[in-house]
Amino acid sequence: MVEEAVVRVGSGATGWAIENSRQLLAELTGEPFARFDRTAGSETRLVEATALWVVLRLSGVKAITGLLSAELTHVIRERISDDMTVDLLLRYVRATHASFTRELFERCEVLVPTEDRPAVMRSISADLFEGMETLSAAVAEKFAAERTRWFAGSVGERFELVSDILKGEPVDTRKTMRRLRYELTLHHLALVLWQDEIGVGGTRELETTAVRLLNQAGCSSALLLPAGPGRLWAWGGRASDHPGELRRVDDPVDLPAHVHVASGLPGHGVAGFRRSHQQAITAERIGRITGPGPSALCDYGDLELVILLGNDAEATADFVRRELGPLAADNRTMAALRETVRCLLDNERAVAVTAKHLHIAKNTVVYRVKKAEQLLGRSLHEDHLRLHLALYLAERLGSSVLGEQGPATGLENSIRAVSR
Repeated sequence: MVEEAVVRVGSGATGWAIENSRQLLAELTGEPFARFDRTAGSETRLVEATALWVVLRLSGVKAITGLLSAELTHVIRERISDDMTVDLLLRYVRATHASFTRELFERCEVLVPTEDRPAVMRSISADLFEGMETLSAAVAEKFAAERTRWFAGSVGERFELVSDILKGEPVDTRKTMRRLRYELTLHHLALVLWQDEIGVGGTRELETTAVRLLNQAGCSSALLLPAGPGRLWAWGGRASDHPGELRRVDDPVDLPAHVHVASGLPGHGVAGFRRSHQQAITAERIGRITGPGPSALCDYGDLELVILLGNDAEATADFVRRELGPLAADNRTMAALRETVRCLLDNERAVAVTAKHLHIAKNTVVYRVKKAEQLLGRSLHEDHLRLHLALYLAERLGSSVLGEQGPATGLENSIRAVSR
């Protein structure tokens, strides 16, 4: 769609639309748009698609293009499972459209001669008013079609039942268990799986992966629920004891390419079913911000300290940079020093163990520690707990808390946005 816009209006106007859409994403955070997650791909794509429609409309395009139509369908399919209403979705689109209209008028005041300004503004206003009506009609039509498709089968019915449980709504447990074919009185482990690329057989791949991981955790039954294109919610149950945490299972977690998994902590009964899922959702969103580990597994237990310590994004970034000083620079040299010092503190200052863990010489460990102490201006023995926490946060949160970048852009939504 970007390429189409470049062909029609040039790279300058297209770049302007995308740049302003990024700024707008940061503004549409209050009510009634609190449930929108500005870190999610669907919100970014919806705002950018609206922005590109604005410039396409002004270039003379009268009807929704095939690429825009496909993009709207994709975005709506991602949000259908989130209890989104067509009214709220249209309000979001209209707010985005209105913002670009205001921005265009401001540009007119700067660029258009005074004598031509009224005519130009009338033309823009008329074009965009008709364009907004066309876009709104397309969104409403696609929303209705996708809503019908979603709830036409058993998936929609099961999703509604699970949604009521997750919201804490009173449910008939026995009836719900029969309809879900899953025992709610067990010990549960919740997973969220998603794909970078959605291809043929994608849902089957997610389901197969979920069952295999739940078996690894010791679960004897499973509930699998599609939660949108390329996304799956899963629960595993075990009667005799808690399932194992995926980060602690004996065999390494092996995932297919382009598949990511977020896992909660084991919990018992309906409350544990709900809590483990909420933790998996939290781990997913934090993992999307910080980037998953090498195994593409985002485990709530592994991320719990980040979640508890990183509640205030700006304060977290300030703490890391203040404690680490020059060590907080976002480059390879400082990353190596941070990794060595953190590993040394993890292993109670055992140089030999640290060298073996990092596959480097003991002299290299000693050199890096001395260099780090010089940059810190103090011994590692001084305020070692604060230093250890700062190094841990730097490792998990990466660029969002490193360097001279101002407030932590990558973390700014983390915990409060995650809780939505």
